[in-house]
Amino acid sequence: MLKIKIGTTNPDVYMYLESIYITPEKSATIKYLVKDLKREQLTYYTYEMDGEQYKKWGNDDTIIYHLLCMKHGYQYMPYVEPEFYEEVNVWRDEATGEIKSEKVKKPNPKYVPVNQ
Repeated sequence: MLKIKIGTTNPDVYMYLESIYITPEKSATIKYLVKDLKREQLTYYTYEMDGEQYKKWGNDDTIIYHLLCMKHGYQYMPYVEPEFYEEVNVWRDEATGEIKSEKVKKPNPKYVPVNQ
């Protein structure tokens, strides 16, 4: 299964391209999901690309990214992995029994630095 993260100009919305099933010279069935971080929503969709749109697709998959974003009122922007991510460490304080936590910044192993 694919799992391509598609960025949008809205920092709270991501799309994930899950699969593309091709019927040669006819159509493509695209399964994807939209994740809205602000609303805490995850919605699955299927889009049938056929006719002129299918003919114009060619071999440039960014056409699909733009198309899916526009269907939901967003603009496509390539997703860039952040250099760091935050993780929460939780523990029980031995002296007081209190549950404590702290956010720890960790390097993202998927981050690829851009040449400067």
